[in-house]
Amino acid sequence: MRPRIGLTLGDCAGIGPESVDLALKSDRVPKSVEYKIVGKYPGGSLGQPTIETARAAAAALEEAVTLARRGELAAVVTGPIHKARMYEAGFKFPGQTEFFAERCGVKNFAMCLTGGKITVALVTTHISLSEVPRALKQSEIVRVGLLLANFLRSRSKNAPRIAVAGLNPHAGESGKLGREEIEIIAPAIAELNESRITNHESRPLFHGPVSPETSRLSQRRECDAGSRISAHQSRSRHRLRDCRQRNRAAR
Repeated sequence: MRPRIGLTLGDCAGIGPESVDLALKSDRVPKSVEYKIVGKYPGGSLGQPTIETARAAAAALEEAVTLARRGELAAVVTGPIHKARMYEAGFKFPGQTEFFAERCGVKNFAMCLTGGKITVALVTTHISLSEVPRALKQSEIVRVGLLLANFLRSRSKNAPRIAVAGLNPHAGESGKLGREEIEIIAPAIAELNESRITNHESRPLFHGPVSPETSRLSQRRECDAGSRISAHQSRSRHRLRDCRQRNRAAR
């Protein structure tokens, strides 16, 4: 029996329905999997989310997590929701990640973005950029970093190399542009490398803080995977990036 993946459309006034339709009609999704669209969606106008479309999106999430917990779905792919309308409709979670964690009884979790050779774990999520410095805690960087290391090890036998990005431009310029790198991020890196999970490695798994505005250069260096801890200048999230460079001896 083929595994089944549930697809929620998100807010049906958004791009979710079109994206799902195009994906299923393309030849880019595995044929070894069965796909099921979860939820019932009202009619509406594109770009005009309403309380009704938000309630439908929330109901689809509830149905999807119920089916997954019953074992009827192997995984769930969620379309984008309109958070303002969702909150007006009574949705009590910062985002869909937190919703699934609560419904599944998971306490230790993190949002992780992965594609190809790049993996990104987020230390802060769903808050404004102005709140990130206050929300940034050494303990939270360590918690997410350990989750990330375990995740990367589950995907590869080789030890990952995780670059921890700074919060401030140029990683703080030795404290001249901010002291979070010195007072919070660097101690977190040291703690991560001294943990019982990582300290038996031949080289440190975590390094940094690296400058957040140049950490994307790792993609040009053929990084295997990535995670980064940083408040990206264009997004209100604090992240981690793992960068394992391939051997270039052949060049």
